[in-house]
Amino acid sequence: MDTIETLLTRQDMGTAYAEGLSRESLKQLTPAAYAEAPHEKLSSRYAFLPTSAVIDTMDRAGFTVVEARQSKSRKRLPAYAPHALRFRQRCTEVYVGEVVPEILVLNSHDGSSAYHVRVALYRAICTNGMIVSDTALPAWKVAHRGSAAAEVLEAAMDLVGRFKEVGTLIERMRGTFLTEERRLRFASDALRLRYPDEPPGMAVAPADLLKPGRVEDEGLDVWHTMNVIQEHIIRGGVKRRTASNRIVQMRGVRAIREDVRLNVGLWDRAMHEIA
Repeated sequence: MDTIETLLTRQDMGTAYAEGLSRESLKQLTPAAYAEAPHEKLSSRYAFLPTSAVIDTMDRAGFTVVEARQSKSRKRLPAYAPHALRFRQRCTEVYVGEVVPEILVLNSHDGSSAYHVRVALYRAICTNGMIVSDTALPAWKVAHRGSAAAEVLEAAMDLVGRFKEVGTLIERMRGTFLTEERRLRFASDALRLRYPDEPPGMAVAPADLLKPGRVEDEGLDVWHTMNVIQEHIIRGGVKRRTASNRIVQMRGVRAIREDVRLNVGLWDRAMHEIA
């Protein structure tokens, strides 16, 4: 099974992303996208349209899937799990600074959510996958109905037309420098976002979230600060203290909805710094 990472080992980035993931790979990575029927609990009024129909519609319009994943849960059958797909335009490799903008499509077939269409960003330096918040660019919601695939494509095309706005925001973030106090406050807010139920001081030292993992991440501006914090928050690995006073490593975030919540919250926090 090919993933973008394995494709990148055999060819340049532009070619790999233009090729995208094969149908076989998509079925293995996100079986829920190829569900043949909705969850049995849903009524006959629920208009079932599999995510695979959206994939086909987007493909005909020149979009290819470059990342696909779905949540794992003991309570949910794989066919109805929340899943996330990242699309790029096949013949257009658009760079906004050091990142590539993408279209993120979220869905599930258990009636728990509509289609959600957002702008996402891929940063090749660290393979970070960020998500632009609603305060910066609108997130589209598309109800499950017969015209859903066409409406998702309409949303995608609208957001593609606004990629330059993302570039403007990134430049503002890169041009806004933070004092150490403001960077620590940013990190503290990120920790409260990640661990909302834990008392202050019991999770991670805010300064630990500001330690860059590579030279390219060094910088005191909002953009680099957000990227470093985001990588620690989403991927984990930083030492943290539990409520029972044990020292453990921060776990990475795997649940799709939590990943979206945290990424959107971090982008909103960065927007606050450039307001």
